[in-house]
Amino acid sequence: MVASRAHNGHASRHVHEGGEAMTNTHRRPIRQPTLWSATLGPADHAALDPGVPDDLDRHPDVLVIGGGVIGLATALFCGRAGLGRVVVIEAQRLAAAASGGAGGALVPELHQLSDPPAFVALARASLAIYRRLDQEWDGALALRWRPALLLPNSPPSSLRPWPGVELLDSDRVAELEPDLARVPAALLAPDQAQVHPLRLAAVLARRVGSVATGVAMTDLAVAGGRIVRVRTTAGDLHPGAVILATGLAPEPWVRLPQRLVKGHLIATAPGRFRLHCGVHAPGGGFGPLPGGGLLAGGTRDEGDQSPQLRPEVVASIQRRLGKLLPAAQALRLTHSWCCFRPATADGQPVIDRVPGLDNAWVSAGHDGTGLLLAPATGQALASWIATGRRPTGIDSFALARFV
Repeated sequence: MVASRAHNGHASRHVHEGGEAMTNTHRRPIRQPTLWSATLGPADHAALDPGVPDDLDRHPDVLVIGGGVIGLATALFCGRAGLGRVVVIEAQRLAAAASGGAGGALVPELHQLSDPPAFVALARASLAIYRRLDQEWDGALALRWRPALLLPNSPPSSLRPWPGVELLDSDRVAELEPDLARVPAALLAPDQAQVHPLRLAAVLARRVGSVATGVAMTDLAVAGGRIVRVRTTAGDLHPGAVILATGLAPEPWVRLPQRLVKGHLIATAPGRFRLHCGVHAPGGGFGPLPGGGLLAGGTRDEGDQSPQLRPEVVASIQRRLGKLLPAAQALRLTHSWCCFRPATADGQPVIDRVPGLDNAWVSAGHDGTGLLLAPATGQALASWIATGRRPTGIDSFALARFV
C-alpha cells in the first residue's frame, strides 16, 4: 500500500512519475457548465479560487492536500480541535471535481439498503453534524430538508422498514406524491436533506484558515517515518501533520485498488407537476429544485473514462425520469454534465493513517458520498490527529482490508 521508504534519519525523496503535479491522475475537473456553477453568486465563486496568499504559511501545523469537500471539512475540524495553523492546498479551484459535480443529496437512509452498518452510522452522524453547523452558522449552508422516497428493486413482500423509516403501499405512495407513476411500494425516510455543493464548499472555505488554489503537490520527503517536506508548484511546505484528501489516494505513497467512476446528471426547466420528496431508485434518482425544476441522474458509467458528455446517457436519464414522473417527459434541459467519482474496489471509503508514516493520514475513495460523509470523516480525522488514537466507528475503513 505504501512505497518503501528510508528510515535512517535522512530524507527519502518520492517523486510522482515525471515529477509533475498529480492533478489529472487523482481528480478530473468537470468540463461542462453545471447547475451549481450557474446558480452561485460572485462572492462564492471568488471564495472557491482565492489563488495563493502572499503570506502562505510554509510551516503549518496541519496541511490538507486536496480542496474538495472532504478536505475542507477535515480542515474545519482540525481547526476546531485546536490543532493550530491549518493550510489547504488544491491543484485547481476548490470543489473542481466530484464535490462540485455531485447531486448534493444527503440521504443516509438510502444506504441502509446497500451498505454496511458502519457506513450507515457514519452517514447518519454526518447529517447530524450538518444540521448543527447550519444552525450554528445561521443557515449559511442553506440545507433543504425534505423526506426521501426509496424505491428498491425488491418485491414489496420482502421490504422491511427500520426505525424511523416507514413502508408505504402503492396507494399511500400515490396519496403522498400523486404525480408519480404507480409503484408497488416504497420506503419513506423523513428529515433527509439537499445541499448546493459549491455553496457548501464556499461556506467551508471561509472557515478553514488558509486556502491556496492552483497549488499542486509534486513530491514528498520522508525522514524518520515522518513527512518532513511537501514540494508543491508554489514552493516547499514543512507541515506538522499531513492529510491526503485527493479523491483517489495518491500513489506511490498510498496503494490500494481504486478507480474513477463516471456519472451523468441533468437539470430541467420547471414543469406542471408537484413533487415534495426526493425519489431514489436503483440506477439514479431525482428531486425538486428551487424554482420548480428537477435534478436527476447519478448514473454509474463504469469503464467510460472520456470527459465528454454522452448524449445517449443523458437521454436514458430523461426516459427514466419520464417513466417515474410522466409530467416530466417533455421538460427542457437547462444543464447536463458529468463528473468522475473516486472509488475503491469494495465501494467503501478509506479513512486511515498512512502506513509507515507517523504524521500522515489519508481520506479517499468516497465514491459519490463525499458530500454526505465529509463532516463525520473530517471530525474523525481531526480527533485522531489530536489524540493519537483511531476514533471508534471507522475501523472498517482501514487500508488493511486490501492487504
